[in-house]
Amino acid sequence: MSENHKKIPAWKADFPIKKREAAYVSRKEFIKLITFFSGTLAFANVAVPVFNFFRKEKEIKPYFIGLTTDLQVGGMRTFYINEDHRNPYMLIRLAEDTWKVFEQKCTHLSCSVLYNHNEQLIECPCHHGFFNPDDGSVIQGPPPRPLPQLKVVIKEDKIYVTDFEKETEESHG
Repeated sequence: MSENHKKIPAWKADFPIKKREAAYVSRKEFIKLITFFSGTLAFANVAVPVFNFFRKEKEIKPYFIGLTTDLQVGGMRTFYINEDHRNPYMLIRLAEDTWKVFEQKCTHLSCSVLYNHNEQLIECPCHHGFFNPDDGSVIQGPPPRPLPQLKVVIKEDKIYVTDFEKETEESHG
């Protein structure tokens, strides 16, 4: 017996578990693990919509963008509200007295959209989605919903934006 003991390394004597047994997972342990992860996902699927339902939307107070003389007809300017660089917005001057402000993120996969005055379109170059510059509605492509639009207020040649325009059933048919 002392000869057999000499053949086994000292660390194996302290840990007498075979490699095959260490990797073994019983059915019961596997079912517990799958049930835990399934329950976690089910809880998240319920918790996220409930959280979003009770969350208060931030109201955008009048925010100064610039002067009406800063942008020519057909021009576009990107800006951020309150230095929040996660949400870029774009100011578009469609005509002499027509101004529009939209979020600059495509509603498909958040690529930056650009205004093309010659084509009278807002274009997403990533997946060829097109939006109507008058109301932000989807004209073509994969975007599932219109671009969020802010209200534009002009006071004494100064351009301000305020809260998002609310979608109504009349505007979507």
